[in-house]
Amino acid sequence: MENTVSEPEAPPESDVRFPIVLRGYDRRQVDEYVRVAEKRVDRHEKARRVAERRLAKAQVPAPRSGEPDGAAGLGKRIEKILQVAKSEAAAIKEQACQEGEALRAAAEKSAAEAERARAETEHAAQREADLILSRAEEEAAAIRATHQAVLAQLSQIAAVVEEVRDRFGGEAGQESPVEAEPADSAPSLAS
Repeated sequence: MENTVSEPEAPPESDVRFPIVLRGYDRRQVDEYVRVAEKRVDRHEKARRVAERRLAKAQVPAPRSGEPDGAAGLGKRIEKILQVAKSEAAAIKEQACQEGEALRAAAEKSAAEAERARAETEHAAQREADLILSRAEEEAAAIRATHQAVLAQLSQIAAVVEEVRDRFGGEAGQESPVEAEPADSAPSLAS
């Protein structure tokens, strides 16, 4: 296949006319023409380089003297085409290997980032669990201490009630039976 570079139809350089304006030519029009001309030169230069590369690839050494031009020349051309095809195949294979390595590296990087994120999440969850457990243990210790204090107070109250009962219990027996009934009907705090 042959690449052809098409360019917009432009007037030949000899037919270019710039309108005369006050104090010379219109600067914008001249600048635009120069810009278009530079693009045209660049396109021609690129087309020339492409053509030179294709010519260099397509060139087959001239047959040596003594070799007939027929099948031997055709064999040389086929050999040259095969060499070009092999070198292009090797370049494609190398590019595919490089792309594969890049994909593998990207996958390994993503896996490492995921592992790091998982470890950070696990570490944060463990810290949170340790903090919750520590707070629960502190609250349980405070509740146990309060419970012990309440039990101690209840023991003291029970001792005082027993002492009061012992002290006033004897006097209650000496009182009239009507007055003794309310004291007997009261539930015992010691039980």
